[in-house]
Amino acid sequence: MQLVTPMRAIKSNMLLTRTDAVWGYYRVRASSISMQNREALLEFKENWSKFAEEMIPYGSLHLWMYPQDAQLAQRFGDLDDDLADDSVDVAQYYNEEAVHILKERLESLTKYDFIIGIKMRSDMVSLERSMKDNVTSILSRVSTQVMNTLKLERTVYDDAFLQYQEQEDVLANAVMAVQGMRLTEAELVYMNRFGFIRGMEHEVATVSGDIDIESITNTVIDPTLHRTLQLTAPEGESCITSLTVDEYLDNMAETDLFYELQKMPFPVEVNIKAVAEKKATTKTALGFKKEQLHEKAGEKMELGDNIDKDILRSSGLAQHLKEELKNEHTALWNWIAIITVTGKTKKESLQRARMVRSQLKNLDIKAKIPVADQIDLFYRALPGFELDLLDKNWQQKTLQDGLAENLFGVNAEMGSKIGFFIGWVDRFSKHLDLQNAIAASRDFVLFHPFLANKQITASKTKSPHILISGDTGGGKSFLAKLLYIYSCFLSIRLLYVDPKREMRKWINKVITDGEIQEKFPLFIDLLKSIQFVTLDASNPENWGALDPVVLYDAHSTDGKEMIQVTFEQIYQFKNDIVETAFLRAITEVRERRAEGETVGSMHIIEILQASEIEEVRQAGDLLYEKTQDSILKLMIHDGSNPALSLNQTRTILEVANLDLPKAGDSPEHYTKPQREASAVMFGLGRYSELFGMNPDEATMVFVDESWMYNATPQGQKVKNSMLRVGRSQDNAFVSITQGVKDEKRANFGVAFAFDEPTEREEVLDWVGMEPTKENITMMKDFYQGQCFFKDYYGRTGKLSVECLFDEWMGALQTVKKSQTAYAEEKYL
Repeated sequence: MQLVTPMRAIKSNMLLTRTDAVWGYYRVRASSISMQNREALLEFKENWSKFAEEMIPYGSLHLWMYPQDAQLAQRFGDLDDDLADDSVDVAQYYNEEAVHILKERLESLTKYDFIIGIKMRSDMVSLERSMKDNVTSILSRVSTQVMNTLKLERTVYDDAFLQYQEQEDVLANAVMAVQGMRLTEAELVYMNRFGFIRGMEHEVATVSGDIDIESITNTVIDPTLHRTLQLTAPEGESCITSLTVDEYLDNMAETDLFYELQKMPFPVEVNIKAVAEKKATTKTALGFKKEQLHEKAGEKMELGDNIDKDILRSSGLAQHLKEELKNEHTALWNWIAIITVTGKTKKESLQRARMVRSQLKNLDIKAKIPVADQIDLFYRALPGFELDLLDKNWQQKTLQDGLAENLFGVNAEMGSKIGFFIGWVDRFSKHLDLQNAIAASRDFVLFHPFLANKQITASKTKSPHILISGDTGGGKSFLAKLLYIYSCFLSIRLLYVDPKREMRKWINKVITDGEIQEKFPLFIDLLKSIQFVTLDASNPENWGALDPVVLYDAHSTDGKEMIQVTFEQIYQFKNDIVETAFLRAITEVRERRAEGETVGSMHIIEILQASEIEEVRQAGDLLYEKTQDSILKLMIHDGSNPALSLNQTRTILEVANLDLPKAGDSPEHYTKPQREASAVMFGLGRYSELFGMNPDEATMVFVDESWMYNATPQGQKVKNSMLRVGRSQDNAFVSITQGVKDEKRANFGVAFAFDEPTEREEVLDWVGMEPTKENITMMKDFYQGQCFFKDYYGRTGKLSVECLFDEWMGALQTVKKSQTAYAEEKYL
C-alpha cells in the first residue's frame, strides 16, 4: 500500500481522500450500560445491527474509539461561576490538587470518545467530468505547499463537497439512530492530526485550530524499532504499537471488544475498518466453499474415515450464511480491527501491547503484534483509509449482527461532565477490597450536586433531589459528608440536619489539629465557616426554636397542619369535643399572633386548660404534663424566644438527647421519648422546607435519618412538602436514609444506593438494574464505600467512593478505627 495520509481536503464534517472518495464523520454519544443489564445490551446491539443494515448501500464504515483528553482542568475551571465568593480559593486549590493526584495515578487523564466514518456513494452524485479533470489538472501543476499557502484547495474542493451535501444530510439523519451527530470542521481536523500525536500531551483547542494539510501530518515516524513506531512532533515524542485481531470464536456473542478494552489500566485506541461485500460476490464464494467442503467430506467417506469436526463446523456456518443471505437487507461485512497503545518508551509500549493481547486471550480472541507491518497499520487506521478486500491479512467476515457484537459506542461513564471528583466506576464484579477496586479503574467520576433542575440537555430527570440509601456501615454517611463539603464550595445556602450529632466532633477535631492548621489553612477556614446549631431542650434559650406558631406565617395552612402533627405525636384526639376545642384554640392563638401578640403553641394548651368543659380541661392538663421536662419544649413554648433563623449560609443543625427509634420499628411500638423525637424530626422537616422557600436564593438541605418521615402518614406529608419546595424553588433535598422501598423514583433525580441486605431486589429494581442472581451477588459483594449510582442522565453503574485528600478524612469519619482493627488488616 502507499504510505501516505488518505486525506486531501476537509470541509465541515466531510473528508475528501486522494482517491476522490468523500467520507462523512460523526461523533457517537456513548451509552452507559452496565454489563449486568442483559436486556439493555441486547436492545443496543439489535439497534446497531439494524443501523449496519442501513449502511450496506454505502459500503464502507470506520468505527473508531480513541482516548480523548478529558480536559479535567478546564472542566474544573468551568465550575468557577458556581463558586461562593468566600470559597473560590479553597475550591480552586482542591480542584487543582485533584488534577495533580489523578495525573500521578493515571499518567494521562482521558475519556473514551466514539467516532464513526461513512464513505458516501459516488453513484449518487452528479460530479461533472470537467470539474474532476480540473481538480486533477491543478494538483498536477501546483505543489501542495503552494496550494496550502494560497488556500486554493478550499476553492477547488468546495464544489466537490457541495455535490455530496444532500447525501450527507441524509446520513446525518440516519446516524441519529445510534446517537450520532456531525463533527465540526475543527474536530475533524483534530481527528486527522490525532494519529500523528498519539500519546503526546497537547491542547485539543490548539491542535484543532486553522492549520493546513501539511501541518496535520507534521510528524517524523521512525519505523526502525522492533514492533514499535516512534513518533516525533512539535507536541513531543511517543512510541506506539499496534495489534490486529487475528481470530474470533465462531460465535461472537458477548465479544464486546470496544468495551472490554476500556478496562485496560492505560489508554487504548481501537479502529475497525469495514466493507460490505456485494451479495453476488458472497454467493459465488459461498458456492465454491460449499463445493470444496463437500469434496473434502466425500474424500473422507471414501477412505472410511470420520468427517472432521472442522469440516462439519464449516459446513454448518456456510449453511447458516446461505439462509441469512436470503434476507435482502443482509450482507457479509469484511473488516479489520486495529488496536493501538502508546508508551513513553518502546519497552512500555510493547509491554502494554502484550497486556492487551493477554486480555483478549482471556476473551478467546486471538490477537497479533505484527513485526514488519507497524507502519502499514498506522496508515490503515487513519480517517478516510478504506479497507482493501484484496488484502486478506487479519480480515474478519461476519454479518451485521457480528459487527454489532463488538459493542461500539458503550462505555461505563456516570456522573456529570462538570463537577467535583467523588470516586471511580467499577466495571468488575469482584475485588480483594475497596482500594483494589479503585486501583483497577481509569474511569473517574465527577458530580455536581446542584445541576438536576437546570434543564440540561439529555437529562432524564427534572427532580433536583438526591437519595443516599443503605444499611448502617455501608458508607452512605461518608458520601453525604463528602458531598456536603463540596457543596460548601458553591454559592448556595446549606443546611445539614444531623440528628445523631456526628459531625461536630469530627470537624472540631480537624479544626484543632495543629498540623492540618499549618499545612491546609484554606480547608480549616472552610470548616470554620460552618455554623453549628445545637437544639438542646435543657437550655431555656432553645425552647420554642421549632415552634410552628412562631416559625410559620399566621395565615399559613402549613403552619396549622404542622401544629396538629406536633400534638398528634403525644395525644390521640379520639374525642370529637376535645378535638374541636383543640382546633379552635389553634385558630385563636394564630389570630393573636397575627395581631402582634407574643404567643406560641403553649398558649393552645393554656386555652384547653381554661375550658369550661371538663374533658377539654383534662386534655389540656395532660398535654401540659407531657410537655414538661421534655424535648418537646423545642416545639411547644410561649413564643417569647425567636424561632430558629433561616438566614445562615452553612449550617449543621443537631438535636441533643434525641431518642430515635430503629429503622423498621412500627410507630405503634414507639416509646414516649421516641414519639417525641418523631415530633421533633417533623419540626426539623418543616424548618428545612421553610429554609428552601426563598425564591431569590439557591438552597440545599441534607437530612440524615430521613427514613423517619416514611414511618407515618404525618411524616410522609412533611417529606412531600420538602420535595415540592425543590421543584418550585431553587432548592435541592438530600435524603439520607436506610432503604429505597418506600421512596418514589420520580422524587429523586440522583440516587446513591449502598447495600441493603434485606432489600437487594428492591434496590436493583429501583436503580434500573435487572434483579438477577448475578446482580444480587454483585451487590452482596459490595465493600464499604461501594454503591449503585444512578445519575441525572438515567445511567446506573457501580461506584467506588473516594476522597482524594487526606486532610479531609478526619471530618468525614463516622467511626474511629481501633488499633486492633489496624492489626487485623495486616494479616489480610
